[in-house]
Amino acid sequence: MNTALTAFLKSRLERGVFTGFPLTIFGALFLILLLTFLGITESIVNSLPIVKFDESFAQSLYHLRSPAAAQFLYTVTHAADQITIIVFAIFSVTYLYFKKELAYLYAILITCLGTEACVYVIKILINRPRPIADIAYYIENSASFPSGHASIAIAFYGFITYYIMTHVPGKGMKATALVLGVLLVVLIGFSRLYLGVHYLSDVLGGFLIGGLWLIIGIIVRERHFYSASIEKGQAI
Repeated sequence: MNTALTAFLKSRLERGVFTGFPLTIFGALFLILLLTFLGITESIVNSLPIVKFDESFAQSLYHLRSPAAAQFLYTVTHAADQITIIVFAIFSVTYLYFKKELAYLYAILITCLGTEACVYVIKILINRPRPIADIAYYIENSASFPSGHASIAIAFYGFITYYIMTHVPGKGMKATALVLGVLLVVLIGFSRLYLGVHYLSDVLGGFLIGGLWLIIGIIVRERHFYSASIEKGQAI
């Protein structure tokens, strides 16, 4: 085998540094999410069975809806409203700035702004209509695909969960932070379905876009941390 190729493969599997095996895993996950998103997008445009399933699933949830559950999930869904995210993001950026954790600050800005930009452009390009007004708990006027709430939920709250996990001690606390973060994201995504303002593929597409940018944000932060560690080692 070519010596350069061998060295490249060995470096990709190196476990002691972020640019080795961890970055390989993140890269593979990014590619899987990207291909899945492209597949869902193509299906929405070209696949009648997917569209039919989306409509059938939306109708099924509508018939199962209860006033109490709808009110609860209506409250949950506001956790990913634009105003809510802007307020939380300003607080987070301000906190990171005064904590001098600039790598996290840059990473969360890239994650959130990248997510919002992608959602905005794709909504315009696909221009998918929302579920029919008869099943919607309240009216949304923007295009349906992808779900902006699902996208920013996994991007913003996912990054906050990542930040907490890097700062709390012990596997138990890290696991608790992860479970709570995942639960919040899943509830927000489900709220969009239960309230009849998005189709299933809208929410899945939103999760994938937010997940892609979350991976990019984590890579940005970890790469900065790795570079700073190298420079510190050389200085020593």
